[in-house]
Amino acid sequence: MEPVKKKLIHKLRYKYRLVLINDETFEEKLSFKLTPMNVFVGFSSAIVLFATLIISVIFFTSAREFVPGYTDTKTKRKIQELLYRTDSFEAVLKDKEAYFQNIASIITGGEGLSDSIPKNGN
Repeated sequence: MEPVKKKLIHKLRYKYRLVLINDETFEEKLSFKLTPMNVFVGFSSAIVLFATLIISVIFFTSAREFVPGYTDTKTKRKIQELLYRTDSFEAVLKDKEAYFQNIASIITGGEGLSDSIPKNGN
C-alpha cells in the first residue's frame, strides 16, 4: 500500500504548464507552471473564501431575514407585545362575560353572584 501512496504523491507533484495563446497570431499571452496539488489547494481555498463571504453577508446584513428561522428582533418584540395584549384582552373578556351573566341572572329573578369579577383571572 505504501508504494501506491508514494506514487500518488509523486503524481501530485508533477509540473505542468498552462499556456494561453492568441489563436490568430500564436502569441503567448500567459504562462503558468502548475501542479495538481497547487490546483487542488487553490480551488479549495477559493471555495472556503467564497463560503466565508456568503456566511458573513448573511450574518452581518439584513439578508438573514430571508433565511428560515431567523427573524428581525423588532418583529420578535412586536410578537411578544401582541401576545401580551391578547392575554390581557382575554382576561377582560372573561371578566365582562361574568359581569353580564350576573346581570342576566338578576334580571331573570335569580340572586346573582356574590362577586361578579372572578379572582386571579379565573
